[in-house]
Amino acid sequence: MIDVVLCADANYARYGAAVMASAMAHARFPGRLRFHLLTPGLSEDVQCRLHAMVEASGSSINIMTAEPELPDGMALGRFGVSSLLPLYMHHYLPADCERVIYLDCDVVVLKDLAELWDTPLAGHTLAAAMDLCNPSNLHSRREPEHYFNTGVLLVDLPRWRAERVGESALACLKEEGASFKYPDQDALNHVLAGNWRRLSPAWNFQPTAYAAVEKRYPHLQPFRAELQAAIRSPGIVHFIGSTKPWHPACVHPLQGLFLHFSRSTPWPINDRELKSALPLTKRIRLAMKQPRIRRRRTLTEYRKVG
Repeated sequence: MIDVVLCADANYARYGAAVMASAMAHARFPGRLRFHLLTPGLSEDVQCRLHAMVEASGSSINIMTAEPELPDGMALGRFGVSSLLPLYMHHYLPADCERVIYLDCDVVVLKDLAELWDTPLAGHTLAAAMDLCNPSNLHSRREPEHYFNTGVLLVDLPRWRAERVGESALACLKEEGASFKYPDQDALNHVLAGNWRRLSPAWNFQPTAYAAVEKRYPHLQPFRAELQAAIRSPGIVHFIGSTKPWHPACVHPLQGLFLHFSRSTPWPINDRELKSALPLTKRIRLAMKQPRIRRRRTLTEYRKVG
C-alpha cells in the first residue's frame, strides 16, 4: 500500500482531485494507492464525488475532517488553516501508516509514485527536494541544499511522531511565525535542520529551474545537471507561486498537463474558458510570451495530451 496525503478545503478539493487523477493515471498498480484527504470540511456531495472518482480507478480514499486547535496568538496571514494541516496529519492517519507521501494540491504527478515511495530515507525523518528560491529571496533563506520545499514530502511517520515534529513546528510558529514568509515550510525547516534527505529536483519540479538553467543562477550552478535532468523528465511538477494552472494568466509550460488530468475529475477545467476570462490587454501579453512558453515546453519529454 502506498499512502498519499493531501490537505484541502472546499476551494481546493477540485484541484486535489486533479492531483489524485494524475497519480492514478501513472500508477502501474492503482490499487496500491490509498489517499488520505485532510480537510476543514467538505460537503457530502463533494465527498461522494471524490470517492466515486478514486474508487473507479481501483484506488481508495479516506476523507477526514480535521479541526485542529491552533496555538493562541498564531497568525496565518494570507495562508488558511489548510496550510497547517500537514503538521497535524499524525493525529488523523490510520495506525498502519508508517510511511506517507505528502502532496500539495498544486502539483501534477507524471511518474509512478512507487518510485518515490521506494526511496531509502537512510535514518532521516523525511525526504524532500531543495527549494529553488530566486536569487532575490536567497538573502533571507539558507543555501538551497539546506532548505527544502514542503510541496512534496516522503515521511517516516513513526519517527515524525517520536520526534514530535508537528508539535515542535507549531511551537516554532507561535514563537517566530511573524517573521516567516512561508509558515509551515519555514517552521519544518527550522525543526528538521540536518534531519532530512534531499530528493532529486525531478520529484518537486519547480518553475525556477527554467530560469536557473537559462540565466545560470550562481547559487544553483552546482545543481545544473540535476535541474536539466528534472526539466527533461519531471516526476512531479509543482506549480508554485503565481503559476497556478487554473489561473487564466498562467505561463507555466506544463499547465496543459494539469488541465488534462482535471478533465478526469468531476471538476474539469477548460483552457479556452480560462483564457477568455482575461481582458484583451492581458491576452495580448500572454500571447507575446508564447514563444518562450513553447520553447520551454519542448525541453520536457511528456505525453501529448488533449
